[in-house]
Amino acid sequence: MVVLLTLLLLPLPVNSSKEFTAVNEYSILPQQCCLEFNGTRAFTYLEDQCAFGPRPPGSSNLTACGDYIIASLENQGWNIQRQTWTHLDTPLRNIIAGASSSPRYVLIAHYDTRPIADMDSNLENRAQPILGANDGASGVAALLELASVLPEEAQNAVTLLFVDAEDSGNWNGWDYIVGSTYYVNSLTEYQKNNIQAAVLLDMMGDADLQLKHELSSTPSLVNAIWQIAADLQYDDVFLDVPGYNIGDDHRPFLRAGIPAIDIIDFDYPPWHTLEDTPDKCSPESLEAVGRVVEAFVQKQLVAPTIFRVTDPWFLPLIFALMILVIVVIVLILLVLWRKRQSFD
Repeated sequence: MVVLLTLLLLPLPVNSSKEFTAVNEYSILPQQCCLEFNGTRAFTYLEDQCAFGPRPPGSSNLTACGDYIIASLENQGWNIQRQTWTHLDTPLRNIIAGASSSPRYVLIAHYDTRPIADMDSNLENRAQPILGANDGASGVAALLELASVLPEEAQNAVTLLFVDAEDSGNWNGWDYIVGSTYYVNSLTEYQKNNIQAAVLLDMMGDADLQLKHELSSTPSLVNAIWQIAADLQYDDVFLDVPGYNIGDDHRPFLRAGIPAIDIIDFDYPPWHTLEDTPDKCSPESLEAVGRVVEAFVQKQLVAPTIFRVTDPWFLPLIFALMILVIVVIVLILLVLWRKRQSFD
């Protein structure tokens, strides 16, 4: 009985795959033939970023790359806001496209790259900055391609957020996720409450893409996106297995009570090395993730799903109290039955 009560006090599952039905002729989930995300075009965006060279915060390379991102978005008709500030005497800039005042969905990628190759096997390389083809450029490439294929009405509901200074942690006094933290801290309570989901794309362009559940991500949001991937037959990429618990740009959203997910393949050998170059990435990987996110946004625009960071705290308590009442009633009935037996 104690074991039963203990189990009932554990948090309930946030969601199940029953939220989504399989794709069929009546489904509002787009079929593959209706999705427009193009992996080859996205890969060109990846290569263009890498052509600027390493892009650590405050560098002229990053400024030029940011200007390229802004020009690409403006050419696609997206409204742009620049969020600028200074951190550790370094000028930083987040780029915000689309529904900047009150977004319902935020799609995120960091466009900076790590200032040091601290995981490189060659000790002489570790003081050099990385190119960041996958760790930085892949997520940005996916967002830029999404900007070109999402329906026009998405701009009233979706923010494309390109954050600065994600990847400088544990270097010269820097923390990780500086740009995303600054963005979330700048939101009003109304804006935070209005965001239904934040989707982070990070390190999702490698040629051997194996996406597992990031363990701190909102379970209901993970279930929803993984179900879409299965419906679109990308379940060989979106694996239904647990992965890592990662401190990434989705964490500030989670801390603010906003449902958030990190779509990331952390099993990437060139991570934080000079080997993180475009030849380690592929258009096919970008297209798989891009189409799943495209389908997710389209579905949410038609039939929004309510995601929860956690279950309400009182639900496990209610279930525990119900069981406790049942146990008490059973014990009372047992005592009464024994007394009756003794009289007989």
